[in-house]
Amino acid sequence: MNDHDGKENVFADLDDTLADGPAPADVPDEARDWLAEQRMVHGLLRALHTADASSREGRIASILERIDHDERVGYRRRWFAVAAAALVLASTGVWLALPESLPTAEAAMLRTVDALGRDVDRRFRLEVIGHSWKGDEVVHHEFDLVTRPGMRFLIDGTFSFGGVRVGRARVGCDGDELWVLPVDESNRVAGPLAERERLLKGLGDVLDVGYLDLHELVKKVPDDCDVRVVGRETGPDGRERLRIEAQQKRTLFVKTRRATLWVDEASGMVTHLDAEVRFLGGAVRRLVIDYAGESPAGSVDYRRPW
Repeated sequence: MNDHDGKENVFADLDDTLADGPAPADVPDEARDWLAEQRMVHGLLRALHTADASSREGRIASILERIDHDERVGYRRRWFAVAAAALVLASTGVWLALPESLPTAEAAMLRTVDALGRDVDRRFRLEVIGHSWKGDEVVHHEFDLVTRPGMRFLIDGTFSFGGVRVGRARVGCDGDELWVLPVDESNRVAGPLAERERLLKGLGDVLDVGYLDLHELVKKVPDDCDVRVVGRETGPDGRERLRIEAQQKRTLFVKTRRATLWVDEASGMVTHLDAEVRFLGGAVRRLVIDYAGESPAGSVDYRRPW
C-alpha cells in the first residue's frame, strides 16, 4: 500500500468533494492538502463531464430540431407532390375526356389538295344533275370517272336530257388532246383540248371539263367559298372522316357556289363531294362524286383509242 492510499483510507470520511460550498472549518490541518487535491481533481472531472453533457444536450436538441424541420419540409413536399400529381391526373383526365380538336379549314383543305395532287390514277363515281328554274330535272348524267392531275381523264357513262336517255359514250383527254367515242363508234371526234366546245357540240354543257380535274376543282374552292370544318364522323368503312362545308362568298360570279366534302382524316383523301358548280354558259349543276380507289400503276391509258 502506498502513502497516497493510506491517506485516502484515513481521511475518507472527510471527503466532501461532491458537496457545494466551502470546506468545513473543522478539517484537520494534516487533511487539508489531501482534500484540496481531491476537490481539484473532482472539480476538473465535474467541469469536464458537465461541459460534455451540456454539449451532448445541445447536439441532441439540434438533431431533434432538424428532424422536426425535415419532417415538416418532407410533409409539405409530399403534399406538394401529391397535389401536383392530382393536378396532372385531373388535367390528363379532362383532356382525355374532351373530343379531339378539329383541324382548321385551311389545314384540312391544304392536306386534301395535296392528296389529290399525287400523280396517281383514281376512280370515282360521278353524277351531274341540273334543274330548270321551275325545278324540273333537265340533265342527269352518270359516269365512271378515272382521273389523274394535269387534265387527264376518262369517263364512261350515259347521258340523259329531260328525263330521256340519249346515249352512252366514252370521253377522254391525255392533257393535250380531247376525244369522244360513242358506244357505236360512230361520229367519233378528237382534237386539241382548246377546241373542246366544238368537239363536245351536241352534248350541251355536260362536259365542262373544268370539273373533271378534281385536283384543280378542290384547289379553287377556297377562292370561291368560305370554308369551315364542321365535324368528325365515322364513315361506312369504319374510318374517321372530316366534314367540310364551303359556302359561296359575296361575289356575283364564282365557279363553286357551295360544297360539302367528306375527307378521310388519315389520308386527306376526298371520299365524297356534293357541290353546286357553275358551268360554261352560266348554268348551275350539282356534282355528286364518290371515291372508288386507285387504279394499278400503268393500267390506264388516256390517249384516244384509235
